[in-house]
Amino acid sequence: MFQSGLRFREVSPAMKPGPMEQPASGHHRIACGEPCDVTLASDRRQGMIWNVSVVGAYCVLSTPLPAVGETARLTFTLPGDPAPITCQVRVRWQNAPSIFKGCGQTKMALPPGCGFEFTVLAASDAARIAERVHATVISAR
Repeated sequence: MFQSGLRFREVSPAMKPGPMEQPASGHHRIACGEPCDVTLASDRRQGMIWNVSVVGAYCVLSTPLPAVGETARLTFTLPGDPAPITCQVRVRWQNAPSIFKGCGQTKMALPPGCGFEFTVLAASDAARIAERVHATVISAR
C-alpha cells in the first residue's frame, strides 16, 4: 500500500464557528451557518447567516437580492445559543450569483447573498455577539 509519510489530521466540520479572513475594517467575523428570517417591507424570506461580526452579518439569500441601502428586519440565532436575535439592518453590499454555481459574483468565496449592517440592535444582543466573536477568536489563537 502507498504511504506518503504524512500524518492524518482530523478536519473539523465546515460550519464550526471559527475565525475567518478579516476585512479591512478590522472587525472580526465568525462562521455562523444558522437559518434566518429577513423581512423586507411586507416580504418575509428565509436565508442563512454565513458569518457574523459585531457590526453586521453576511446573509445567503436567493434572488432577487434586496437593494443596497434597503432596510430590513433580521432574526437569527448564534451557533449553540437558541435565543433569537431580532434587529434592524441595512443592506451594505450585494453578492449576486456568478456564472459558477454556488459562488457570488463580487466575492466568489461566498455564496450569493448580501452584507447587512446592524442599525438597530439591543445592547444585550450586541453584547452576546461581541462575547461569542471574542471567545471564538481567542480560542483559535
